[in-house]
Amino acid sequence: MAHITLKHALVSIIFAFVIYIFSINYQLTISNIRLIYKPTFYHGKEINKNFFEGWYYKTVTSNAKESLIVIPGIYKSTSHSDEKSHAFVMVIRGGYECLYYRYNISEFSVENGDFTIKIGQNKFNENIIVLSLSSTRLVPSTDIEYESYVNLVVKDWKKILGRELDPSSLKTSIIKHPYIPYSVRGYISFNNTTPYPFTYSSPTVMGPFAYIPFLECNHGVVSMSHKSFGMIEFVNMIHNGIVENRIDLENGFGYIEKDWGVNFPKSWIWSQSNTFINEVKEDFKSSSILVSVADFPLISPDNPLYNVPYLRNFLSLFRLAGRIIVFYHAKSDITYNFSTYDFFSKIVNLEITMDDFAKQYVKLHVVNTVNGLNLEIDIMRKVGSGIPLRAPSKQFGKMALTIEESLDAELHVKLWKSGENSKEVIFNDIAVAGGLEIVGDVMQLVNKLTTR
Repeated sequence: MAHITLKHALVSIIFAFVIYIFSINYQLTISNIRLIYKPTFYHGKEINKNFFEGWYYKTVTSNAKESLIVIPGIYKSTSHSDEKSHAFVMVIRGGYECLYYRYNISEFSVENGDFTIKIGQNKFNENIIVLSLSSTRLVPSTDIEYESYVNLVVKDWKKILGRELDPSSLKTSIIKHPYIPYSVRGYISFNNTTPYPFTYSSPTVMGPFAYIPFLECNHGVVSMSHKSFGMIEFVNMIHNGIVENRIDLENGFGYIEKDWGVNFPKSWIWSQSNTFINEVKEDFKSSSILVSVADFPLISPDNPLYNVPYLRNFLSLFRLAGRIIVFYHAKSDITYNFSTYDFFSKIVNLEITMDDFAKQYVKLHVVNTVNGLNLEIDIMRKVGSGIPLRAPSKQFGKMALTIEESLDAELHVKLWKSGENSKEVIFNDIAVAGGLEIVGDVMQLVNKLTTR
């Protein structure tokens, strides 16, 4: 009987894969296969609909006092002719609402042969950012969108707190940052980038999961750490084109990652920083930590087989809780990996807690059971101070305001090796200006990861 069950399971998976290849996402599957060893490249060239791709550029000033996030990308709706399809550039900095510049799909282009994206007069690759963003391109969020965002955040908080509270009392903790319709211009160059180390068994930061070409969401790291040079200006066109703010990014700290696919995960925890206190004054690039824990389907609910009643429950079993945990140690130039696909690594502890109206905490401890390496990460941020960001959403059928991103999280990172009678500390420092996202029912995600 067990043999028959296993046989039916294997046949179902193969059948699902074959149908998936010829379903609405077959173009993405083919693109992922074609670019398996070039994750930084644009994947949507031959994809007409139901697709997103975005590159996340984070740059922090040399004194770690100010962060700038720039996200160029493209969103293709479920209909090729849908007016919701567009290219975009997001600009995020602490204390202000996100600036969302919208462009026509026709204004998005890729230079052949390398990773260079052009959106209007703006240019992006692994070495430079050139910005010429006019305030006439801005699309501010509406009151309805913001209210929906607030409700989503409060819903997530209540699950972390584990009890019912008056939503209005939680809503008062959410800071609504000022929105100023700036034009943004400037240039940033990057020096001594640190790509994720390539191997055929782990061609991207997703490890062997990179060889599964039909995942809903894919993740890549362009550079774990590098130095930046340049300046960005914020011009208030309402006030006669006055340059109200300049961000000096000379000798700053940089990080670049990307996502592409058809939908973001159901829930996730993401955090990153490469501005460690004891390394900030050094001229060389710094160490870098990346944590990404997510709930995602191995076989997408878009698969036509989900319409078959007796297969729906079976296919839903292929929803995984996975983790990407990577630490780059700048001094030794070594990348340590504690991700799901490192079979010798396991989670010792994962906790998410929250004070009612003050702080939010993430505690994570992972260990490699073979070499004795331990990595502890304690993350803290102020509740409600994050910035609302748009992301591709099947639920809303557009780029919707669904993410609270903090730019001022603090991460305590400790890496050590345990022996029989000793404990060798390799790294122990605090990172500031950290990014942090906690989205969806993360308590269910924690339970999946800690009850195996």
